[in-house]
Amino acid sequence: MRLWVEGPVVRIQVVDDGVGIAPEVKGKLFSHGFTTRKDGHGFGLLSSALVAQLLDGRLTIESEGPGKDAVTTLELPLH
Repeated sequence: MRLWVEGPVVRIQVVDDGVGIAPEVKGKLFSHGFTTRKDGHGFGLLSSALVAQLLDGRLTIESEGPGKDAVTTLELPLH
């Protein structure tokens, strides 16, 4: 995990060593009800992104595809 301040923004970044994210899934990650888990409900990432927006921030997830790491970044203003 990394945390740093860049101008008026604090960034918290987590890099995992999981299975990566397929391109066809990447665009759906923050969609209501979308899940890749058998017992999932598809509310976790959406809820997290909405809270970030309410705080004038944003939540992003990047991955170069299957077999590659995923990088999740939360950006929040310092006000």
